[in-house]
Formats: sequence, C-alpha cells, structure tokens
Amino acid sequence: KIRLKKGSLSHPRLRTVRACIVPPPMDNDGPRHFFGPSRDAGAARAEGAPPPPKIEEPLSNDASEQLMAVVGVPQLPDAWKQGLFFAGYQPYGLQQVEGGPCGVLATVQAFVIHVLLTKSDGSPDSVLAVDENTRQEALIDAICEIMFNNVGDKRKAMLLVPSSASAMPLNASQLRCLQPATFTAYDQLRHHLGQRPYRDLYFNPSGCGLALLLYSLIWTRGVENIRDRDADDKALAVMIGAHGYCTQELVNLMVFGRAYSNVFDATKRLGSQQDGWVVLQGAPRRPAVGFLSLFEAFKSMEVGSRYKGPSSPVWIVCAESHYSVLFAPDPSVDPRDNDRIVELYYFDQLARQSERVRLTVMPGRLPGHLATGFEESESMIDRCIRTKWAEATVDWNGTEPIL
Repeated sequence: KIRLKKGSLSHPRLRTVRACIVPPPMDNDGPRHFFGPSRDAGAARAEGAPPPPKIEEPLSNDASEQLMAVVGVPQLPDAWKQGLFFAGYQPYGLQQVEGGPCGVLATVQAFVIHVLLTKSDGSPDSVLAVDENTRQEALIDAICEIMFNNVGDKRKAMLLVPSSASAMPLNASQLRCLQPATFTAYDQLRHHLGQRPYRDLYFNPSGCGLALLLYSLIWTRGVENIRDRDADDKALAVMIGAHGYCTQELVNLMVFGRAYSNVFDATKRLGSQQDGWVVLQGAPRRPAVGFLSLFEAFKSMEVGSRYKGPSSPVWIVCAESHYSVLFAPDPSVDPRDNDRIVELYYFDQLARQSERVRLTVMPGRLPGHLATGFEESESMIDRCIRTKWAEATVDWNGTEPIL
C-alpha cells in the first residue's frame, strides 16, 4: 500500500503511475483518428441493437484533394457550418441559417415531409402539427433514405466522421481528419444516427453536419462514379457551382443516387451514327419527391413527367438561385394529377416563416390579365407551379406572394 499524508501527491510510485496515463501529444499536422463510439453503445448492443459500423483510416492527402475537387470549390463557405435541425417556425420545417446550402437543405426537407406522409394517419396535422419525437425520427429516416437507399443503392452508406466533435472541415487539408464509417444495413444506419457521436455530429445546430453530409454523399457514391458514369461532362462534375450554389448534379444525387446532369425523363442521344452518339442522362425512374424549376418557365430546361409526378406530393422548387419546397399535407393527393384543384403548402427553410403559407392551385383558370402565366410580373413560385399545373390560378389565401 502507498501511504500518503492528506493532500500529498508526491510519492514516487504515484508519479510513475500518473506519467503512464498522460496521453501523448497529438501531431496537429497529421490526421486524427475517430474519437469513439456512443457511450450508450455497450448497453444498446447488449439489448440486440445493430452492430457498430466499420471505421476506416483517415482520408489520405490524395483522397482529400479528389473529394474536394468533386465538391467544386477550394473551401466551403462558412454558411455550411450548421447541422440539420428543426427551428421554431413550423413544426415540420428545417432551418437554414445563411444563404448557400439551400439545395441540400430543401432536398432533405422534401424527404422529411415524404416520410411524414408515408406514416400519416390521413390527417394533414400528421405533417403540419407533427410532434417532436416524430419529426426527429422522420429526419433520421430522411437521411437514411437519401444515403442508404438512394446513394448507396440499398447496400451501404458511408458517413465521414471527424476525429473531433469540434472539427469544422471545410477545405482539402482539413478533410484529412475524416474517417469513413461504413454501414451495411438501413436499420444499422438508422440506429446509430440516433446515438452519439453521429447524433451530435450531424444534428447539432452549431456543428458541421451539413458539410459532413455533403462529403458523405460524394464518398458513398464514389468520386470516379460521379465523374465517369454520372455527369454529362467530367469537367462539370461538381456539387457546388457558380456563386456557391448547389448544382443539379447534387440534387439528383440525393434524389436518385446518381449525379446526373438533367431532369428530363430517361436518356437522350445527341449526334449521329457516323459521328458518334453522346448519351445524356435524365431522371431514371419515378422518384419519391419531385422537382419543379423556374428554368423550365424560361424554356431553358425540360423537367420530365417522372420528376413532376413523384410517389409523394412533395416537390423541390428551384427558383433561379434558391431552393424551397411545395407539398400537399393530404397523402391521398395524386402527385401525377395536373388537372384537379389542389391545396399546397409552401416552405422556405431560409425565410423564417412564422405563418403557414397555403396555396390553392386551380389548373386551367389563368387570370384574364395574363397571356401565358410566365410573365416577369408574376411570382417565381407561381411560374414554377404553372410548369406542372398548366395555366393555373394560384391563390395565396391572404399571404403576400413571393416575387
């Protein structure tokens, strides 16, 4: 036994023990290893929970550079320093803190509503007045559907996790702290997203979950697959384009699991048999959530019937440089129907919407003062709506139209 006077820590054997447990200094220039699984993992595993994911070595310099090249910018803006979280504006609504990452947030938002609709009891309040527990579960399911079912082809999902919970990796040199965690089952991913450290990494409002999701999308699909198989042009195979906005390739990657460059149905061939064919990839199937674009109103893009008629009445809306969401809270609404009157709700995750925005869309009843419905005097959202519901009157029901 070691006998010490009260308050004394000077015994030589004790100093030896203390020296043994002092952690070695970390090399700040080198990659750091994953900071550990959930503290709840042991108890949860004993109860038959899914096994932990396989944790791989941190990204190499070359892998970090390749990943950032597909991201498309040397460094992500500070707007990506946020997690995926709900705000106090609408119960179902995610929050976007700053402009920039709206494409990713709007797509996740669309999948959250899709999940809520699939679990709805038929009442609009299942979406519009969703409770805290249900919406958090829907957010986790939305990430699982995007990452595992879509991007991972229902075979895998690879979440990139930093060596420290406080890490904010925004450029290639900082990506070397990331380690791939490989999940091979939907339930495995779903369980661990609700546990530490993944819960804190991805859903902490002041964390870097949005950037981590972006990196994980690319890593799961694979840099070579995105460049060589998906995008029309290798040089344009990036997720962040001009002015820091999300590209169509990124939205398509989340919706279909493929970073295709177009939104028309199936494929199109350009060229000739003599000179060779160029195959352009569009929407490969009917998706869970839809897509409408102001660029179609400008006649510079064709959105196919697959994207306009998804399996759930939810549409990502691209109005020039900003993405938001339209949806019907009634799960009985047929998303392929373009002719009946429909009640839609509009949600912009950046707009701090304290009031619900309900739109009544009446196809074939174009107001008399309009010639086409696509006049510049019309709201951008109205024009997007008319690309699906032709010549519609859009009643904002007392809310000021968003121009």
